[in-house]
Amino acid sequence: MTHPDQILSEFIDAWNAGRRPDVDEYLNRAPDEQQAELAEEITTFLAFAPTPAYDPVTLSALRAEPAVVATTQSLAGELSQWPALLPRLRERAGLSLADLARRVCGALGLTGREEKTERYLADMERDALDPGGVSRRVLDALARALGTDASDLGSAGDAGGWAARPAPALLRGEAEDLQISDLE
Repeated sequence: MTHPDQILSEFIDAWNAGRRPDVDEYLNRAPDEQQAELAEEITTFLAFAPTPAYDPVTLSALRAEPAVVATTQSLAGELSQWPALLPRLRERAGLSLADLARRVCGALGLTGREEKTERYLADMERDALDPGGVSRRVLDALARALGTDASDLGSAGDAGGWAARPAPALLRGEAEDLQISDLE
């Protein structure tokens, strides 16, 4: 058996070289009573470790691993994170969609637009609204109403899939409902 500091050093060297070291293999090299501490040190290192410059063969192997494939497949249908995020934020704030629409309209100085705003918010929660069409002013008002950060909402809106899918409203022939300029 080897001293845990030496094992950690060897693990770090292997990681930085892009060799994908097996954590269990390195832990098993330490005395039983020191494995928990070594595991904590490896975990701390991995939390801040730079991503190694993997060669194309290694990258292909990484992408083929079952955990990576499962994660990729679970995210494949999502165009944004709004459907998961917005309802939770609304619930935390104790707001219905109608309440949230009233707050957003109030923050934007709009009157008589609450129902339309509620439809847009429902579309955001269903992933049926192109995040690129939501102005910064609307995100700011929405974030204030939900008690969160507007840039986080903006980032959550785009999971990279919108360019590949036509807007559902266009497919239904409701192009006039896609105009967000009324909320700006």
